[in-house]
Amino acid sequence: MAIIASITTAGLARGFNIMRHSSRPLASPIHFRGGGSTPSKNKSFSLASQRASEGATMARTDDDEKNNEIEEGARCCMPFHRSLAITGSLPPPQSFGGLSYLDTTSLSEKHSHRVIFVLGGPGAGKGTQSERIVDTYKCVHLSVGELLRSGAEKEGYEHADLVKECLVKGNIVPVEVSLGLLRIAMDEKAKEASADGKGYGSRIFLVDGFPRNFDNVNGWMKHMPSYTAVLGALVYNCPMEVLEKRILSRAETSGRSDDNLESARRRFNTFQRETEPVVKALERAEKLQRDEFGESQLKVVNIDGTGSVEDVWELTESAMDSFVRNDVLTANVNLLQKEKDFSVSDVRNARIDIENGIKAVVTYERKTGDGKIESCRTCWQHSPTGWMSTDTDIS
Repeated sequence: MAIIASITTAGLARGFNIMRHSSRPLASPIHFRGGGSTPSKNKSFSLASQRASEGATMARTDDDEKNNEIEEGARCCMPFHRSLAITGSLPPPQSFGGLSYLDTTSLSEKHSHRVIFVLGGPGAGKGTQSERIVDTYKCVHLSVGELLRSGAEKEGYEHADLVKECLVKGNIVPVEVSLGLLRIAMDEKAKEASADGKGYGSRIFLVDGFPRNFDNVNGWMKHMPSYTAVLGALVYNCPMEVLEKRILSRAETSGRSDDNLESARRRFNTFQRETEPVVKALERAEKLQRDEFGESQLKVVNIDGTGSVEDVWELTESAMDSFVRNDVLTANVNLLQKEKDFSVSDVRNARIDIENGIKAVVTYERKTGDGKIESCRTCWQHSPTGWMSTDTDIS
């Protein structure tokens, strides 16, 4: 389903002019002369050539439509200067001593949720890696499918009967209902840290298996940018032959009814047909932002999922460090801005090291008012109120 960024369909990029794709006409059919006589060899060859030409034209038309759909999806996610983008209220990328980062102050002030999409075909390792991310970075893992199943049984939930009926009949649950459950779950999890004072504030939400298609993207852009900021996506790529081996192995112990080759191939084909174009649209949106700002707020990380769990985790950990550093550097800059004469332009050679997901060390040099160069080192810890400094050393 193509996303059209207009007032009447999505209510997103108000006044934004999106090109509409048009289909190329197919070649005219061949008409043989001489009534019902058998066509000559040359005419048969012409017919075959014409049919081949028509097939090529249809293929080009399909490719054009797919490319236009991807372009429209990307521009829907990044409607510059007219409404909130998929990254919510985040400002353009900033720089601290040569390190690019996103200032997340507005997210904390507006209680907006930090989101990373987790995408990949069946058996690509999304679940395994998500578990390790949650354990290391104290993120929250949310599956829309699981939220729907629990919502159908949730006492007092106004759409419980609708969700239950859709699940029983195999119908698609309206995207606004799915996103409503997702938002409720985010709000509840965000309150946990402040309630007991033992959790972690400013947590990142891993939204697993979403968006699956452009209808999901369209719904997200219509309902979620005021409450969330999508930092990016982790996309686990794995060829079908590897996925088949993994699923057959997993089927021995998982007990899942869809852990069989027929279901896996069907799900993989659906991923290729519907979700891969969404990934391409997100990548295109990232490029649009780079063209606009020189850097992008959105970060789409493609991860090779064919290696061992540890190999894939190494790539995942590197990607997660790049997302976490936004909050750490924001906290570091906010701390320095409390000083009377601080200027970010006086900072150089900055470096950040994330340790075990919940600790960080920021080192940098800064020029003082009398022209001297100081070497600074600040340690950070993820706490119930976000990232807090635990130690600062200046020499």
